[in-house]
Amino acid sequence: MSKSLDELKAAALKCTRCGQCLTICPVYGKTYEESNSSRGKLFLLRSLADGTVKPTKELMELAARCTLCMRCKAICPSGVNTTDLIMALRRKMKEEGQLPAAKAIAFKAVTKGRLFDMALSHAKPFQSILFRNTENGAGKVSRIPIPAAGLNLRRVVPALADKPLRKVMPAVSSPKSSARARVAFFPGCMLNYVYVNAGKALIDVLVANGVEVHLLDNLQCCGTPLFSSGDFDGAALLAENNARILSRGSFDAVITGCATCGSALSKEYGEVLQNSSALSAWEGFKDKVFDFSDFLTRLGPEPYVQNVPLKATYHDACHLVRGMGVSKQPRSLIRAIPGLRFVEMSRPDVCCGCAGTFSATHYDLSQQILADKTSDILSTGADVVATGCSACKMQLIDGLSHRGANVRVLHTAELLAKAYGL
Repeated sequence: MSKSLDELKAAALKCTRCGQCLTICPVYGKTYEESNSSRGKLFLLRSLADGTVKPTKELMELAARCTLCMRCKAICPSGVNTTDLIMALRRKMKEEGQLPAAKAIAFKAVTKGRLFDMALSHAKPFQSILFRNTENGAGKVSRIPIPAAGLNLRRVVPALADKPLRKVMPAVSSPKSSARARVAFFPGCMLNYVYVNAGKALIDVLVANGVEVHLLDNLQCCGTPLFSSGDFDGAALLAENNARILSRGSFDAVITGCATCGSALSKEYGEVLQNSSALSAWEGFKDKVFDFSDFLTRLGPEPYVQNVPLKATYHDACHLVRGMGVSKQPRSLIRAIPGLRFVEMSRPDVCCGCAGTFSATHYDLSQQILADKTSDILSTGADVVATGCSACKMQLIDGLSHRGANVRVLHTAELLAKAYGL
């Protein structure tokens, strides 16, 4: 059961209105509208509890104008959990019937596991009807001006894979010698249906480091698009399925290659499954959830075997650096690659503006935020920018393509795979 408005109001009242959140909010930094800051949203939450504002579509839209980057939560001197309170506001609005129809339909489809899998597994031919390849080969753009998700603004989207990862890789990938660890890999949607090469690279790197990797059947979306939009009931269906499957094996770890999935499986499921019988199943493995780079660092990586003569930089995904506390680990792995020159951005942990569905529903605003990130990347002179989040990868490719930049965007695992000669 979600918290009452009075409980949420009491938590929001801890905000002293100091304005620190305004200084680092990516959305407020582009609009300078108080309602777009976390301070403004907490005021709206209190007003909703007081009855001075009503649960309207306009209020839901204001609640949605946030990337949930967690920087406000990290900087708040009063320790207000702004991110959770903003999600709670969205949840209340969904319960009041204010979830946009397009999201409601999409989220319903996501919860239909077999139907969703069948659709994405066979969607590539249909994608080619509506989309064509970009000239630089970075992805696809719409053939016609589809008035949604920025597709009428030449948004570059990734090509769907010919086959999902689970059809490309075996159920169990084993090292040649005795295994140092036995893990379950949670690929999520993007590595399974879109960036399959990155998912394969991740598995191959783990195997090269003596890890036995299990790719389990019937795992579904982690649920983040749903609960971050307020649909906790739909997210619970996905979380229950995933928690029960992942709890069955005696694995040393559950590995994620997506910052969003990792944050969901290790933290957010505690709230999503609060009233579910699957909560105990999640509690049995939640402390075993590790990002790929974190797990490999803890394990102790095998020596690289190949020079990679590139200049590289690294983008911190919000859910990874603030959600899972992973920042030094991927850098240490990348810096150790022979022949590679690593150069840091000036603000590597600033949000790229993707934030999942945010970039689809607020594409113009997301692009304004992204422009700062792409400028930061280009200032490094890097040939490659690595990241641990597929959504960020998609966003960065879009932004760099629009600027005509010849910078490759790779998952961290893809860069390491080069160093292992895979």
